Amino acid sequence: MEGLPKRLKRLGFIADLPETVKGKEHYYYQAYVKDLSNNTSLIIEGYRKEGYPTYRFTFYKATYIKGGGKVQEKIYLYNASPIKMMQKVTSFVNHLERSK
Repeated sequence: MEGLPKRLKRLGFIADLPETVKGKEHYYYQAYVKDLSNNTSLIIEGYRKEGYPTYRFTFYKATYIKGGGKVQEKIYLYNASPIKMMQKVTSFVNHLERSK
């Protein structure tokens, strides 16, 4: 079975590894980004949450203005399992590619 990072890379996402938190690597956080334009990106954030055996994922689209300020955010999925996240992201990206 293909791992999550490889599947997301095939869909055009790049891993956006966070910098260190207070000098230590933050093991419990993952982020993946796919740029749709100069100002708009699809973002997947994965995090460990107490009470869940797997990472939980949030999938959203964010639009930024020059200088990095966020002007719009649309959340498509929140606190989802890896399987639900991959289903939603794959469907969303395929829809975008078909509509081009």
